[in-house]
Amino acid sequence: MQVEINPSEYTVLIVDDTIANVLLLKVLIGNQKYRIVTAGNGMEALQAVEKESPDLILLDIMMPGMNGYEVAEKLKADPQTQEIPIIFLTARDTGASDYISKPFNKEELLIRVTHQISLIAAKRLIASQMKELQSTIRGRDRLYSVIAHDLRSPMGSLKMIFNLLMAQLPPEKIGPE
Repeated sequence: MQVEINPSEYTVLIVDDTIANVLLLKVLIGNQKYRIVTAGNGMEALQAVEKESPDLILLDIMMPGMNGYEVAEKLKADPQTQEIPIIFLTARDTGASDYISKPFNKEELLIRVTHQISLIAAKRLIASQMKELQSTIRGRDRLYSVIAHDLRSPMGSLKMIFNLLMAQLPPEKIGPE
């Protein structure tokens, strides 16, 4: 099943202290129609996450004050933000699999962003289908309950009538023949 993605439904937070990088990323990702939010340092990033609830964060590692690792650590420690995927931006080779090297390779950047957004879209679809399935199961269980009740009611009535009839018969007619 192919998950349909409308980029305008997804927000990407770009965090970098170098204005030129922010502008370049804003153009590259904005051209794909994603909603863009920017922050120039770690504190601004945390505030933007709280205010905007981004779907994906592109996070520079080397920033004055609070670096990217510290920002990521704070986000991952918070249950409200721990699921937001982060792609680190760095001029260094970190050895990690979730980073993009500076200077940016346009194709790699867009592929990585699209891949992460596709994963988010798939998770949302699965969550939606899970809710729908749970609702269907609750409906089925209610239906089974009503059916069981309705089946018990006539049986109880028949049992009551049988007992009344048995009570009306003389004892010699009830025993084995």
